[in-house]
Amino acid sequence: MKSFKSVNYLFLSLFLLLLLGSTALATNVEINGQTQDKVSEGQVINYTLTINNISPAADYISFDTDLVKIDNSHLYNITNLNVTSDSNKFDFPVNESTTKIVVNIKGQIPHISEEKQYDGVTLIKYKKNTGYAYDRITLINSKGDQIESVETRPFEISLPEVESFREQINKIDDPFFKTYLQDLHDKGLVTESKTLADHLTEDDEWPSYWWLIIGVGAGLIIGIIIGIRMNNSREVIE
Repeated sequence: MKSFKSVNYLFLSLFLLLLLGSTALATNVEINGQTQDKVSEGQVINYTLTINNISPAADYISFDTDLVKIDNSHLYNITNLNVTSDSNKFDFPVNESTTKIVVNIKGQIPHISEEKQYDGVTLIKYKKNTGYAYDRITLINSKGDQIESVETRPFEISLPEVESFREQINKIDDPFFKTYLQDLHDKGLVTESKTLADHLTEDDEWPSYWWLIIGVGAGLIIGIIIGIRMNNSREVIE
């Protein structure tokens, strides 16, 4: 019985040593500045990371960001080693003598809304607003194999107009009109879909002439899509 307990204590001790060892070997990151979970298009971001305890097995520390470069500013500025980069993805060589990296990351939140004019009609399209990161930091070897995922600092881009429209159509009970207005909005007819939603949420019943407006709206969408496709076809031919 005593020998069995001794074996258990031995395994427990080894487990704790391995746990402490892995914790001690993990790269440590400290931040100076704020990174919000939800931000606005074009918002300026500026923060500094201090990275310690870099694994001696690493040949590079790899940085990746979705921020957009600001004029006269570098995306990355490794201040303690006097190295800068304006590339979104940046691999910096490290070795056993690299004990600390202090990197300032500065840039803008990308614009994900795009506005175009087609014969007096304004189309507003939105790209995805999630899946972005202030930074993605990994340690890799000379072959490009990942040794350690140091951190990923995500953010979501706020689209007040989209959020407001979503709240608006959620007040509409009729599933057909809700789907129809969302489809108009997704196709880029933001102003038109919002105008129709305004009237519908102000009045519980649709007058008969609204069907005419819906028909005109559908025809407008079809015309715009055909026009865009024809224009793209001409560009390909030319």
